[in-house]
Amino acid sequence: MIEDKIWKSNPDKYIIGSDEVGRGSFAGPIGAASVRVNYHHISLLADVKDSKKLSPKKRNSIFELVQKNEIEFSYMERDNKFIDLYGIKLANEKVLEDSISSIFHHGDIVYVDHFKISKFNAVSLIRGEDNCRPIALASIIAKVLRDKFMVEISNKYNKYAFEKNKGYGTKEHRLAIQKYGLSDIHRKSFNLMPK
Repeated sequence: MIEDKIWKSNPDKYIIGSDEVGRGSFAGPIGAASVRVNYHHISLLADVKDSKKLSPKKRNSIFELVQKNEIEFSYMERDNKFIDLYGIKLANEKVLEDSISSIFHHGDIVYVDHFKISKFNAVSLIRGEDNCRPIALASIIAKVLRDKFMVEISNKYNKYAFEKNKGYGTKEHRLAIQKYGLSDIHRKSFNLMPK
């Protein structure tokens, strides 16, 4: 992992990992989590890997561990209206920048999964969740918090099964859009209605 070399020379050095969630979703917000850790957290990161490779139960238990051990993290969102107004790329950039800036201290090293941002001397890593534990942990936090939101709003928008698809374009979700049209939480700029 990329952070091991840094921690070998300075175990007290803080690394911020940051990752977005919901970029390709048809509905709801795009979110980003950032997490600030150093070598002394290493024992808590043993089970941490790409959120997509973990069960919801495992993701939740890792998130509880983060809270219990008071690991510093931040989660920020931009809603579908912001995405429609300014585009997904800018929304992506803003959530990453906001989440990093709320926990960033001078001298921290910042790694971002895949996406390039110009601030904080951030380093963009391809397949960051597989190569950097702080990014993998950020991906878990982001997924847990966004999924929770999508489950909560599924009662209000019960035709679209958000509690199952979290706003992503499953076959069931596409059929619901065909049948009922778009709700006010769908991303209109994504041209989701069948031609």
